[in-house]
Amino acid sequence: MEINIRALRAGDTEKILVSWLEFCRSAARSDMRLKPDSARVLRNWLHSRLREPVSIGFVAEQDGVCVGFLIGRIDEWESTPPVLEPRRMGIIDAVYVDEHLRRAGIGARLVQHALEVMREHNAVAVETIYDAWSDASAALWREAGFAPWMVHAYRTL
Repeated sequence: MEINIRALRAGDTEKILVSWLEFCRSAARSDMRLKPDSARVLRNWLHSRLREPVSIGFVAEQDGVCVGFLIGRIDEWESTPPVLEPRRMGIIDAVYVDEHLRRAGIGARLVQHALEVMREHNAVAVETIYDAWSDASAALWREAGFAPWMVHAYRTL
């Protein structure tokens, strides 16, 4: 299986949109509902985000077909409240691999590629969020060298 990692292009956004919305449907908790116009909102957000100079995006493709993606950014980060010196951070917003190709190392390759690019752009650290209930997701991030720092806990009422 030959997988190519390349920079995201404008023509990739529709595949990303469909995949990301499908993920949102499957990951949503009982108190979360997609907006009726979620496809339009996500499409606008993707187009806007990808025009930002701090954004990065990569696609994993097999035989010219997008089978996964990573979207992130590299920017100066300031703490809230602003008591820490600003620092250059990488943020990985989303990693997705088509379900039938998961656990084949594609997500790991996307993450490693992003880490290399972030290092080249002088990021001093990288952060992300992932589904704590997904053993596969936790393993991906642990194997990439990530460890929990501040835990974002959630409770429905």
